[in-house]
Amino acid sequence: MVDKKVLFWEIISMERNIHPTLLAMITDYNSREVIIIEGARQVGKSYLVNDVLKEIDLPKISFDLEKNSAIRHQINQTKSFEDFKDLLVDQYKLKEKSILFIDEAQESRLLASYVKSFKEDWPGIKVILTGSSMNRFFSKDTIIPVGRTKSLCVYPFVFNEFLRLLGQEDLANFIMESPEKVSETRHNFLLEYFDAYLQVGGYPEVVKAYRDKKNYTEVIDEILGSLEEDFIRKEAYQPQIFDSILRGVANHIGSISKYSSIETSKYKAKLAIEAMIAWHLVLEVRPYSLDPHRSNFLPKRYLSDVGIINRKRSLAAPTISILNTLDEKLRTPLGGLFENAVLINLLEGSSVYKDLTTWKKGSNTEIEIDFLMESEIMMAKIPIECKASLTLKKKHYHNLIQYLKATNQKIGLVISAAPFQKIRTEEGYFILNIPIYLASKKNIELYLSRL
Repeated sequence: MVDKKVLFWEIISMERNIHPTLLAMITDYNSREVIIIEGARQVGKSYLVNDVLKEIDLPKISFDLEKNSAIRHQINQTKSFEDFKDLLVDQYKLKEKSILFIDEAQESRLLASYVKSFKEDWPGIKVILTGSSMNRFFSKDTIIPVGRTKSLCVYPFVFNEFLRLLGQEDLANFIMESPEKVSETRHNFLLEYFDAYLQVGGYPEVVKAYRDKKNYTEVIDEILGSLEEDFIRKEAYQPQIFDSILRGVANHIGSISKYSSIETSKYKAKLAIEAMIAWHLVLEVRPYSLDPHRSNFLPKRYLSDVGIINRKRSLAAPTISILNTLDEKLRTPLGGLFENAVLINLLEGSSVYKDLTTWKKGSNTEIEIDFLMESEIMMAKIPIECKASLTLKKKHYHNLIQYLKATNQKIGLVISAAPFQKIRTEEGYFILNIPIYLASKKNIELYLSRL
């Protein structure tokens, strides 16, 4: 069988946006924390690490514990960290001042117990662990070693990476420059591409199929099939639960996702959703409360790829477009898809322990904020509203004003399909409207720094 994990990246060589982030983590030689890289299968975790390691002039040893049963067995037979250390030094010639990269690390039941020793007793070795189901890495009986790890989560392509793979390098670079002025022609051209991104999603193999004018939906289905088989095999859930969760979340994007939408018992749905969150297939944004006595609001759930949403939405829902779907009723599902895309682009380069939340004013009100993003520039939670509208209207930032009043803050963001715009309200609040194709955390921080 052809190894799809390798095949795509052998054909296409493209540096991911988070390449410099991981490079900085690995080359910070004053830091001895173990680097843990997570993400769903087939998003390019292994490729990312290997691509970064090419730039580092140190000895390297790498293992894939899913493919290499021999080393997995040897590791599982070690009796202590010293035993493990001797195994790598004696039989695999691991030397001081080297990099040890272990892919699919969750396949060893012992590695988690060695993480503490990696930092404290092996200072000359930089350890990188990756896996698609790292929730299985630290078992219930293992105490997670606080302060001994750094994490990075890899997601499918964000929009500018999507552009780059399609050959639109200049447009991708333009987006990365955080522009405030975009011509009408270029604005509409970028929205056309974003429409395509909303349909195709960001799985590398899928984007490649779309670029090559092949049936990309078949590739999505193949990926979903392999994810489902792997999930069922490792988590012991029945097939219909996996598919039902994807459909349930896909059909309720942008609203509260309840267990009742899943075709199983509430107990089983809860456990299965928690597992799919740990596998980074389902994303959960929890509520942030200004009042500790009102912290019982339900989280909102999303999927890690917008292409999967389109494959799993109810077939009765028509194809929707930012530019061409004008009927307000039909734009409702577009709003959820739009919001999901914003979330993926905001999470890029984040730790596994995400810092995005949502906010609701109260149980008897519809006043809520889609996302609150921790801003290093502003040293505050910046409220973000997502609107799939082509024009910005006052009603689109009404909820932002409510949040700003409640927190005595001055700046709120709208992410929409409208052109870039700065607004100062009569009350003295600043509303920054950022076009969807510019909505990355890096860009947002730069725009905030210019205010």
